[in-house]
Amino acid sequence: MAEKVMVFNMLKSLKNHIKLIIGVAILSTGTIWALLTFIFAPNYQATSQLYIEQPTAGLPEAGQIEKSADPQVVEAYSAMIKSSEVLSAAIEETGISLTPAELFEKVTVSNVPSSHVLNITVEDKSRKVAGEITNSLANLAVSEGWKLMNVDNLEIIAKASVEEVPPVLEENGLYVLLIGGIFGTIVGILVAFIAELFNMLIRTGVLERRRKRSSFQTVFK
Repeated sequence: MAEKVMVFNMLKSLKNHIKLIIGVAILSTGTIWALLTFIFAPNYQATSQLYIEQPTAGLPEAGQIEKSADPQVVEAYSAMIKSSEVLSAAIEETGISLTPAELFEKVTVSNVPSSHVLNITVEDKSRKVAGEITNSLANLAVSEGWKLMNVDNLEIIAKASVEEVPPVLEENGLYVLLIGGIFGTIVGILVAFIAELFNMLIRTGVLERRRKRSSFQTVFK
């Protein structure tokens, strides 16, 4: 009987704190949504590849052609691709809302070891945007190479994908929000129990003080 009364009192206490429980659940769901949307949104990398053609003039035999690109040539192309002129042209071509300085931080140019292949990699929260930028930079490297460096030995051998990938929240939105709601409900119930326990202790203390005061008054009488 005592156990039934205890369960009834617990359920009653939860009913009295229903607004608190719902509020914590909503807050938890909103927090998880904000974290996945703004804080933990993944960054995507898109890569285009250029081939640096090896000049054949002056080479006695094909077997003596260097297997790796000249580091100085790679450095020169990297500087050209990340130059303000090329970055500004890519921004204008793709219509992205970035300054050349901001785009500079997103671009990486590297040489594939023991090859004449140059990678242009762009990182962005949107895979589509990253792909569009890196493809634009690759095209500009080929078309602007002659103007800026008086060379015409670059060829695009691979373009980045511009297919957009749905964010985590869009793919598993209901599942994520459900977890947030369940977690918030559990936390809300715990908070309600703690609040009820705290109130119970206060009431018990008040009643105890009243009982002692009443006892003292009876003794003095």
